[in-house]
Amino acid sequence: MEQRGRTLAAQLQFMERNSRALEELVAKMLKAREEQETFLVAFAKSVEDIAAQEECTGLAKCLGSLGESGQKLASESHDVMMLRPETEILQVVTQIQDWAIVPMKRLLEDREKAMKIEAKLQKEYDELKRGNTAKEKEKKLRMLSDQKRRVENVNTLLDAHMENFDRYRIQKMKKILSELARSMAFYHAKGLELFAVPCQTIANFHTTDAGKGTP
Repeated sequence: MEQRGRTLAAQLQFMERNSRALEELVAKMLKAREEQETFLVAFAKSVEDIAAQEECTGLAKCLGSLGESGQKLASESHDVMMLRPETEILQVVTQIQDWAIVPMKRLLEDREKAMKIEAKLQKEYDELKRGNTAKEKEKKLRMLSDQKRRVENVNTLLDAHMENFDRYRIQKMKKILSELARSMAFYHAKGLELFAVPCQTIANFHTTDAGKGTP
């Protein structure tokens, strides 16, 4: 493979490695999110169980509010944190691989084959020049010229696809990064919103009133 082919192949390998690394990262992220959601549900249930047994009404209210907020965060963030990444991130990564990288690799393979055929025809034509008939030379030259045009066409197609591919890849990567940032921002914003309630409830509970409402 000549220099240009090696450069293009190296670019594709780099993009493919990044695509796979991103896919693995998202899979790990989803696993971590699933574990966090499981913990949050268990945490909320445990706190609510403690609240149900608490004799101090004010303290029970604080515990109940904390548990309820945990339950709400788990349920209200589930779609954004667990379901959307399947369609908005993992499917997009697959699209980059299937609709961009794979077709480009095939074009590069076609280019390599076309150039090998051209080199073979060029060698055969050079050998014919040393003593064969004009008709044979003309036939081989015509074949060589046709093959040169094929190589040129493949190169033109490859250049166009490479430009479109890079634009497509960047657009898709932007979408993935946006989704990652938005999901994290949503989770933390929702957490701040929901847990502001128990924070206020706890702040309003005064230990001097602990005996009130206690059997």
